[in-house]
Amino acid sequence: MLNIVIERKKSSYDYKINEKAESSFSNNWNHNSEDWFVLFDDKAEIMRVRCQSVANYNWGEYATADTCEYGDTIHEGYFKVKCFVEPRGFHGEIHGIVETKDIDGQWIGRDSMQTTKDGFQNGRWLIHDRFSKKLGKDSNYAWSAGCIILSELDLKAFNSLLKVFEVKPGDIISGEIVEVD
Repeated sequence: MLNIVIERKKSSYDYKINEKAESSFSNNWNHNSEDWFVLFDDKAEIMRVRCQSVANYNWGEYATADTCEYGDTIHEGYFKVKCFVEPRGFHGEIHGIVETKDIDGQWIGRDSMQTTKDGFQNGRWLIHDRFSKKLGKDSNYAWSAGCIILSELDLKAFNSLLKVFEVKPGDIISGEIVEVD
């Protein structure tokens, strides 16, 4: 049975180059993509690649966190991945993060979204790549508003492995985020 473990380095929360400056593309790239995305088949590790798992794109319209700037980051602990969801304007074949909470303690439901107290859906929590349509290639850094971000080639490799294991759109894979030094 396939499962995912994200090994999040505690330094990933230290993403600002200048702690006193505002969040921005020019400031929020410190310790970028230092976390590990690990795919297991039962207990056998079959893939290990770098990822960005802390919300470092948290200004402007993406400033939805409540308790801290990176509050839309998926909390340490268990989550589920809904495989091969609709692209939602993202590049490549993507996956939804579901049935978990963010660091703010807000529930991420079956559509990879949160529902506000007024009944509106908010945000999106996905596994996708850092491909920039503007550049036509991966951006230099991964920008996460709460998603888990891989390189374009790593997402393709992950998707290829899922297909080898006959994972279909909508299938669920278990995941866990563990924090490491």
